[in-house]
Parts: sequence; C-alpha cells; structure tokens
Amino acid sequence: MDNTDLNILRLLQENSRESLGKISDVLGISKATVSRRLTRMEQEGYISGYSIHTNPSRLGLMKGIVSLQVNGTAVNAVIDQLRNFKEIESVTRVFGDHGLICVVFTASVDSLYELIQNGILKIPNVHNVEVDIVIDRLSINPDAEFEMARSRMNNPR
Repeated sequence: MDNTDLNILRLLQENSRESLGKISDVLGISKATVSRRLTRMEQEGYISGYSIHTNPSRLGLMKGIVSLQVNGTAVNAVIDQLRNFKEIESVTRVFGDHGLICVVFTASVDSLYELIQNGILKIPNVHNVEVDIVIDRLSINPDAEFEMARSRMNNPR
C-alpha cells in the first residue's frame, strides 16, 4: 500500500463506477497500472466491494441505528439470530456501552417499534436496546480514512 494506492481508493470512494481511463488520467499513470493495482488491492483485502449510496426516504423507508447490549459471551449466537431479519442491513461489533450496532430500514416508526419489541428483544441475551432514527447523513471529511492511512504510512508507530 502506497500513496498511489490510496489515491486510487479515494477516487473510487467518490465514484465506484469511475473508469480506469479517468483514474489513470487524474493520477498520471497508465490504465494497466491502475488495473494491476486494483486487482492486487482486491486480492489483498483492501477492497471488499463496490457500492452505491441510496436515499432511503426516496425509497419510502427510514433508516435507524439500533444499539444492543448482549449478556455474556452470546454475541455470535445473537448475530446469527439477527441474520433472520430482512430489515437489518448490517451489524457492527463495537467496544463500548453496546456490543452490537445494527443499521435497519423500516417503512415507519411503528414498523421499527414492531421489529424491536417483537423481534430483536425476543432474542435470548439481548437487553437494553437503544434506537436512533437517522435524519440525514452528512459527509464531514470523506477522505478521513485515506488521510489517516497516509499519515500512518508516513509516521508508523
């Protein structure tokens, strides 16, 4: 991983459909070089996929962040149960007050309440569920990940 790799990743983060030709023009390197680097970064796990950002409200949905506390060491069993809910987009393990953070999409506050009361809270070892409804997603520093990676490369500790 070097600065050129980080620049390729940054450009793809802005537009995951960017052409190899455009990336090569912006960075002043050949398309073949961009292609080789992308293939290597995919194989080495730096790139885990390509995606788009949607607007949930345009799809008639609301986005929620559901934080769960899990008793004991049952986290993996809880995650397995959470996989059964079509409303849950992702689950993130965290270190802090809550062991799991779920991103969910529902049609309404009522359906979110239903998901929590009659679904998530019925899973053994889940307690203290907290919910936040996402109003808007603001990109404060879209390059933060790359700036920190570049800083770490230049000043390893």
